[in-house]
Amino acid sequence: MVFREAIERDALDLLALAGRVAAETGHDPLDGALHHDLAALGNDHLAQERHLETATLTLRQAWLRAAHRQADATLKSPGDGDIARVPCGDGLHFGYERDLDASILEHRGATYARPPAGWTSDMIIFRSGQAALASILQFVAATWGDRRTLSVAHVGAYFETMALLDAWPRRSFRPVPGAVVSADVVIGEPVRCNGCFAEMERLPRARHVLLLDTTMVGPAYDLGRCLAAAADDCEIAIAFSSGLKLDQAGLELANVGIVRLLVRDAAHRRAAAIAGRLRQLRGLMATGLTLDELSALSAPWFLDRAYVDNYTSAIFANNRMLARSIGSDSAVFGPNCHPSGSASGADAPFCALQLREASPARYRRLAEIVEQQSGRRGLLLTKGGSFGFRGHRFELIEPAPRQGDPFLRVAMGWRDGHSCRGLSELLGELAGHDSFEALDRAYGR
Repeated sequence: MVFREAIERDALDLLALAGRVAAETGHDPLDGALHHDLAALGNDHLAQERHLETATLTLRQAWLRAAHRQADATLKSPGDGDIARVPCGDGLHFGYERDLDASILEHRGATYARPPAGWTSDMIIFRSGQAALASILQFVAATWGDRRTLSVAHVGAYFETMALLDAWPRRSFRPVPGAVVSADVVIGEPVRCNGCFAEMERLPRARHVLLLDTTMVGPAYDLGRCLAAAADDCEIAIAFSSGLKLDQAGLELANVGIVRLLVRDAAHRRAAAIAGRLRQLRGLMATGLTLDELSALSAPWFLDRAYVDNYTSAIFANNRMLARSIGSDSAVFGPNCHPSGSASGADAPFCALQLREASPARYRRLAEIVEQQSGRRGLLLTKGGSFGFRGHRFELIEPAPRQGDPFLRVAMGWRDGHSCRGLSELLGELAGHDSFEALDRAYGR
């Protein structure tokens, strides 16, 4: 893709999002001037990318102003008969905000993610991915752990999942190694990263419930191969994810946890009761959305499967491209910076660069070189955490002791073109040195 085509693609996508905002609010936040402004910048691709980032924030701010207007005028405990409306036009009546009905979003679940064959599904929305998991664990403990300790196998690396499990008393959940044959509760991550990537090869058999964290793989990931880990008498699986990362067009409108409850067809009559119990726990534990958050997430592109698939596929493609540029036989970087290097078809929304000759000082120097060289080459790269943005980010990850190894995370975003290709070239150049010492000398301070 030539750079000009990438700029045009981004502009058209933002204009389409702005058109959807205008259809809901009656106001076009970009005022139809985006193409003119980009054309005035000529072939200055860095300036054009910066302008697209500004337009992205303008679009976000316009939507959030409209979304928050109703919440600003609504008490947390409204009067009887008071109706709050969200930008999409739906009305909401509630007694207490923590019991807010999220069905205007949950009804989108039918087209967002259809269940695999042999299973029926429902969607329950929470305030964040961690809020979702906290409520799920409460449900699991109450359902199967009333009279016995439940064994839990966590086949993954996400540190907050481990921390949440550690917060439970051992009389409720007893951790067991991920290599066991079976466990009462199995928590799997289809793709995991603790400094280097690994794709989930096998899961223990889940006797009661199988939990799957799909935050890094998106809704198009085939859950069928994971569901094979559910024992024949295990009727329930729950896929959960943070919907902040890949589901909001890179705009980060609000934290949200997306839960897909899966129940075997043979036990489908239990599905409504289980979903109802999870929603009840959501209210009791205050793990649901506020009116501000629900209104923001009523954006028409949230949980729009066609849009999310287009967005995530571009992010995955850009990170695969970066991984190919780095390669697996670098003398500087370790071999597993991205899951596509070891498993065909595997994807992730960032690359994790580990040094073969590692030290804290060398990691800090690597981050310094990446920042300096991207600036000198006129590449738009934001120093910051997370992934799934329209632009590109990097961050030095230095976990606490015994929580994983350091690595440099480079999260390629949705936008192709000048900075995307330039960053792949830069990291490939760094990877091509004979040693870290040679790399360090090549980019003198």
